[in-house]
Amino acid sequence: MEVKYHHGNLREVLIAEGVKIIEEKGVNSLTLREIGERAGVSRTAPYRHFADKAEFLDAISEAGFTEFADALEAARDSNVKERFGVRLHAMGVAYLKFAGERRAYYQAMFGECSRPGGPAAQRAFAVLEGMIKSGQTSGDIRPGDAAIRAKVVWALVHGIATLRLDLDFKIVSDILRTGL
Repeated sequence: MEVKYHHGNLREVLIAEGVKIIEEKGVNSLTLREIGERAGVSRTAPYRHFADKAEFLDAISEAGFTEFADALEAARDSNVKERFGVRLHAMGVAYLKFAGERRAYYQAMFGECSRPGGPAAQRAFAVLEGMIKSGQTSGDIRPGDAAIRAKVVWALVHGIATLRLDLDFKIVSDILRTGL
């Protein structure tokens, strides 16, 4: 999505430009000065919105987690009349789709420079935890700490998403189909 600079939306434009740089060069190549140049503002303008690169990456991560939580909710809600397993599967597919299609956000959200834990990340986890609680209510998931069970599901899907990004998808599909 192309975001053009207009007085009052510089923060959003900087985030969009940062995402483009991550897509092109990776998260480690990101500099606030280059982002300012690409946004058509002074090289120091980004520092009016972000103290440093870490704070800027946090903003990209937060924007990514917002989209991610929206995708999880949409997957859950589009299958609201389905059984628990269908709904949870749809959320897993939404996770994998987000990771594949929004790689720059995914890198900022989960890469080596990330510091997840902001409100949008908590919201995304709450969507999954709520789904686990729903499964416990319906008897599809055994009783117990829903947060721990949600973390296990998250870790499994996250591992698959990471493998899909790092390896040929056919290899991952073969592992999932045949087992280890």
